[in-house]
Amino acid sequence: MYARHRFGYIWRVSSTSNTDAVFVPRVGAHVGSSGGVSKAIGRAREIGANCLQIFASAPQQWRSPAHPDAEVEAFRDGVREHDLAPVYLHAVYLLNPAGPDAELREKSVRSMREYLSWGERLGVSGVVIHLGSSNNTTPEEAAANLCRSLDAALQEPSSVPLLLETSAGTRNSMGSSFAAIGSLLKQLDAGQRAGVCVDTAHIWAAGYDIATPEGLQRTLDEFETEIGLEKLALMHANDSKVPLGAARDRHENIGEGYIGTAGWQVLLSHPALRAKPWVMETPGPARKGPDAAQVALLRQLWSGGSPALNS
Repeated sequence: MYARHRFGYIWRVSSTSNTDAVFVPRVGAHVGSSGGVSKAIGRAREIGANCLQIFASAPQQWRSPAHPDAEVEAFRDGVREHDLAPVYLHAVYLLNPAGPDAELREKSVRSMREYLSWGERLGVSGVVIHLGSSNNTTPEEAAANLCRSLDAALQEPSSVPLLLETSAGTRNSMGSSFAAIGSLLKQLDAGQRAGVCVDTAHIWAAGYDIATPEGLQRTLDEFETEIGLEKLALMHANDSKVPLGAARDRHENIGEGYIGTAGWQVLLSHPALRAKPWVMETPGPARKGPDAAQVALLRQLWSGGSPALNS
């Protein structure tokens, strides 16, 4: 049977009797969609993923997504046939809905609206966006720009939510604290259509200790106070190349960074997080993205396994 969260992510519960249910974790990765979005289905299956994230267009260009109806149908059919939900779109990297450049903000809004429209067509559970940078403006002006931009994007007639991704706290970046994201969500006219994507590498770099039971509980308590755990729609599962609070965005393979194997066991065993979808953006052992070994490792850690890795 399936349960659906308010932000649309789905998980599967296999029931062997009326009283015995087995939860199936949703563990996946960002996979390539070059050659057509339907190609992402096979790529996800090759690595053992049961949820996924893709780009709908080239991430370093403003080019609008363009996919034939047959591709869209094949993608949706593949997701259903192989039980790959939830699926997410990641917006292009060029967005800066918070900056002082009005033309860039306009392009960002247009791109977000296009992605929300394509998300509806593709049947995804959310569009993940980076919140941008204040650049040469004050934090207050940047927050006001960001709020206006997101409200404009959410005018798109789509049921797909925008998922605001936490940032690593690099210079001028927006969204590195739960308080800042919570304040933004409260100001949005269409805030009910916005959720949060927590990137583990980013919040670690921003100073949130998630590698110890005490630190993780403090982190989740703050998230609940500032945002509300019901808004947490997606986990980006990435270890970190940099120490706690280093304010740099550097992803590492699961268990090979500063969060470490012990930290991942803490994260994946917490009851507030276990039912969330976990999508990796790790470099992979060959630096070509997450592979089957990374997916299997994350699932093993979720199940309580103790692989022999450096922690």
